[in-house]
Amino acid sequence: MLSLAQVKVGSKILFRDAPHEVVFVNHIKQGRGQAKLDCKLRSLLTQAIFEQTFQGNDRVEEASLQYSAATYLYREGELAQVMIADTFEQEAVKLPEDRFKFLKEGQPIDLLFWQDKVIDVKLPKKVEMEITYTEPAVSGNTVNAALKPATLETGATVNVPLFVKTGDRITVNTETGQYDSRA
Repeated sequence: MLSLAQVKVGSKILFRDAPHEVVFVNHIKQGRGQAKLDCKLRSLLTQAIFEQTFQGNDRVEEASLQYSAATYLYREGELAQVMIADTFEQEAVKLPEDRFKFLKEGQPIDLLFWQDKVIDVKLPKKVEMEITYTEPAVSGNTVNAALKPATLETGATVNVPLFVKTGDRITVNTETGQYDSRA
């Protein structure tokens, strides 16, 4: 059990018998009354975010979650076939559509397990991708932001600087979906 002072952003807790991640915390100390904890929780099962207030003497249970290294193999509809590194077992994992934008075959990922079920997939913070198509840069075309759209090998589209060409390899931040650097 965690006291409210131990709850921080990124903590994984059990709330209403389901695992949640704390995404925002505000400790409120009152003059005469007990302290309160206002926080935003993200359900690891449904990805829904909601606000919750805990009173000063409440305690929260830490969720027993395990990360396991895995390798992304291929896509089958909305399922991702992955191979767990420890056991070499293959498993089908349901993923939201936006996660497939930055997944390549053979890419390492982390699976989050709760009660022997995969509930989330953590992608690497940055991935290296090849640009399959982008418009050639036109000299003097910098009235607006000096960015242009580029299509990656997975089909995702990101904005890149004008100097990037088709066939270049770039690094993309998977959390923001933005261009990071040349590879």
